[in-house]
Amino acid sequence: MEYTVHPGDHIFFSAGTHSHHGIYCGDISYKNRHYKNVVIHYENKFKTGQIRGLCFNKFVQRAGDNDIYIAQYKKGTYYRRQVVVRRAIDKLTEQDYNLFFNNCEHFAHWCKTGKYISSQVNRPIGIFGGLVSGIVASVCLPISTPIVGAIAAGAIAGGLGSKATELFTGSPDYEYE
Repeated sequence: MEYTVHPGDHIFFSAGTHSHHGIYCGDISYKNRHYKNVVIHYENKFKTGQIRGLCFNKFVQRAGDNDIYIAQYKKGTYYRRQVVVRRAIDKLTEQDYNLFFNNCEHFAHWCKTGKYISSQVNRPIGIFGGLVSGIVASVCLPISTPIVGAIAAGAIAGGLGSKATELFTGSPDYEYE
């Protein structure tokens, strides 16, 4: 499959239970060497993560049969392409990987916007927060409350729990296709 990507694009692919993200940087210079067609991403080998560069073709190979997507950011929420590439290059060799607070999606979103946000982390947190809020609301209602009212109150509280999670952890400035 042929892809049209531009330096500064936040790209990703589905990897089964999660998605893998990176910043396409094109041709870059780093430590007095020139590299072509580079994607910078969090490499997660041997349970340690490090921000590294790899050739775009290898990024595509890692996707296997899955498509590569370009994150479509909302207008006015992201830096210029050159700034995104510079931010990615400046993070090369960082080893602060954390699944919940600093993963590959956090890195790519930070390069684009300056915010550490990962929808694949926020989604389960929101579901769990909504579930807990719904259970608490249902338990706190009097026994005489009709079951339909208890379910409705639980659903409303669950939705509020999801919104509270989004408020505290943030939501991405892009859409999945």
